[in-house]
Amino acid sequence: MKDLKDKYEKALYYEIFINKEYSIIEEKIKKSKIIFDIWSHIWLFSLYSLEINPNTKIHLFESNENNYNKSKYLLQKYLNNIKFNNYFIDNKNWIIEFYNNKEMTMQSSFYNNQFLCKNWEKQLIKSINIIEYIISNQLNYDNSIDLVKIDIEWYEFELLLNINKDFFKYARNLIFEYHILFPDFNLKYELLFNLLKKYYKNISTQKSKYSEKVWLIYCSN
Repeated sequence: MKDLKDKYEKALYYEIFINKEYSIIEEKIKKSKIIFDIWSHIWLFSLYSLEINPNTKIHLFESNENNYNKSKYLLQKYLNNIKFNNYFIDNKNWIIEFYNNKEMTMQSSFYNNQFLCKNWEKQLIKSINIIEYIISNQLNYDNSIDLVKIDIEWYEFELLLNINKDFFKYARNLIFEYHILFPDFNLKYELLFNLLKKYYKNISTQKSKYSEKVWLIYCSN
């Protein structure tokens, strides 16, 4: 807690550690050998997971360079548990334009009309082919990913509707935040929900306690 410098970071800490936003997956974290933390922001979900299960292996993905460097510094005692990746994930290796939120770095996004803050600067970030990454790390279907957490600030529908569908076969459990901010997002949600039903037996949703526009969805087999 002493490493959190501003009210936004402290609010995120409260959500995860005090208000237990991810309590629905605590038992799953306890049993997970491999966790993907996609868009790790300021490292708090990774820390939360390691406090629950100090033996898990986390693949941390954070494309914002400032957040990435901060994560690597503050989580250095967990270097044996974490593989740090300064990338976004997608279907290919590429460089993409990104909007860094200078005031609230955890709200950085591919969109520049975030409802919480408009203090933006454009950056270029790297993305990697997630299936190539999984294969290169020998995470085959027998030694797969126990849990994937995604929190990518509005981009969840674009990513998950277009990602290589083998990703869902590797990800045994998936939890992500999604946003219903505009009318067309409802259609995107329906399309994604129907897609997820092809790969997961159980799907549950949970409304955020802080905004009616924000939800968590948890998929498991």
